[in-house]
Amino acid sequence: MSKIRQSKVAIIFSVLSVVTTSGFTQQSKEKQLLRILGDFPIPPALQIETLESVKLDTGWRHKIEYVAEQADPLFDRPIDKIRAYLFVPDHEERQKLPAIVAIHQDGHYTHLGKLEPAGLAGDKDQHYGLELFKRGYVVICPDRMRHAERRRIPDAESAKTDMLRGNSLAVQWCGQLILSGRTYYGKEIYDLMRTTDVLYSLDYVDKNKIGAIGHSGGGNILVYYMFVDKRVKVGVSSCGFFELLNHYNENAPKAQTVGFALPGLAEIGKSADYLALLAPRGFLMTRGQWECGKASEAERSYSRQHVAETKDIEDYARQRYSQLNASENLKAIYFDEGGGNHAFPSKVRQQACQWLDNYLK
Repeated sequence: MSKIRQSKVAIIFSVLSVVTTSGFTQQSKEKQLLRILGDFPIPPALQIETLESVKLDTGWRHKIEYVAEQADPLFDRPIDKIRAYLFVPDHEERQKLPAIVAIHQDGHYTHLGKLEPAGLAGDKDQHYGLELFKRGYVVICPDRMRHAERRRIPDAESAKTDMLRGNSLAVQWCGQLILSGRTYYGKEIYDLMRTTDVLYSLDYVDKNKIGAIGHSGGGNILVYYMFVDKRVKVGVSSCGFFELLNHYNENAPKAQTVGFALPGLAEIGKSADYLALLAPRGFLMTRGQWECGKASEAERSYSRQHVAETKDIEDYARQRYSQLNASENLKAIYFDEGGGNHAFPSKVRQQACQWLDNYLK
């Protein structure tokens, strides 16, 4: 095993020896699923810089910055810093508070990044970071790679989304990762682990009560992040997690870029294995009944297929949750509210917040 994994992942990553139906032991399968995520860099010492602080009615909102990775001279890649909003409720001295990593969506919103879950821009249904802060959580909303202030373009803080430019930058970054023995998913996981490190460094955070929430692309990477980072005790994926093997199927609604594939996954198992191996930790996922649209028969067909595939994922993961007598810790919500779109409507969001409360309060 490389020094990279010995230094970071092996510290966090613990396994059991339960035999799975595929013939792997849980230990060997987990190790192989970890391996295909690629190498993880040795993290630099954590240094947090506070860029601004704003007093709110019930606490503080800080804009912070911390280093994900040092510069890479091989690709002339600059130092990679993450900017995030950190919400801290008013609290008593020595009081320990539960904490949440709020992971933003992507798609056509790459210029927003952390602003949306922080409640500073975008769709109000995506302001779940601010909402959880108001419920008494320490909440951190980081920019994911290639979003908002982490876009490698002039005026990244204010420039609007340009999908052609954004996709080109993403492919470029993916190429650098692959050449270095890494993957896009592995990079996102690593960045989110650095965000957990930030929470762990705060003396007012209860280290045994850390959860995570994400919508769309943020809800998808959440599963892989929790798979590696055992410090996260509970998760909520809103219209997020999907099966990569279906994503690249010839009958999928649209062709996908190669950068988001995990090399060798089909030889080991499938994406649903990452979710199954979260057991017995609490996990809630949601799926709109009409996320692919319902204006035409083709859209309705793809929407039904999307729901059916999610139910397959749920059934597959529930087998292991049941083996560990933890069936109640896995929940899926299939909703029609608000048209059943690719969204996080109020009623569903309230159920998600209550789910987190049940585990962290």
